[in-house]
Amino acid sequence: MPRGTNKEADEIGKRASRRLPQEPGVFEERLFKPSAAPPATDPAPPWEGLPPPPASGAPAYGPTLGARLLLALEPQEGCWTEEFRAYLMQGTLPEKEEDAERVARQATKYCIRDGELYRKQPNDVSLRCVSREQGCEMLAGIHGGDCGHHSSSRTLVGKAFLSGFYWPKALNDATELVRSCEAS
Repeated sequence: MPRGTNKEADEIGKRASRRLPQEPGVFEERLFKPSAAPPATDPAPPWEGLPPPPASGAPAYGPTLGARLLLALEPQEGCWTEEFRAYLMQGTLPEKEEDAERVARQATKYCIRDGELYRKQPNDVSLRCVSREQGCEMLAGIHGGDCGHHSSSRTLVGKAFLSGFYWPKALNDATELVRSCEAS
């Protein structure tokens, strides 16, 4: 129903978004589970025939349609993730005081699941942390692979993050890749 034809709901929504008290007679109900079930006669989704994502890989937060990005990623020594992994698993910090402060402060954004480091996002989506080299390979595949379309650096990073992967220098790496590309 359009807002213009339902002024009462529009007023309730405006008051709630401003965190103002509601008028007498308006009651709040908090739902902790879906209030409706999907129809039982839905046809099979188009991605049903695809293989499941790897158990230790990216969570299934990536694209909902089409093929999933399946990568076999091996942990690399000396990677940027090692400081956070050591702090979260054993509580050890780097020796330099500045690095120790940085790691302790930034570690609140990360968590360990099934032995893998993930970055927590504000929308409760977790992105698997990968090394810079693995991230650059992924960007190159997205940018110029068989189905690549030579998109901009921000679009490349968005696609990598939507696939469930994260590394801190992603935008810098994507910008460098796009600038050095001969086809763009």
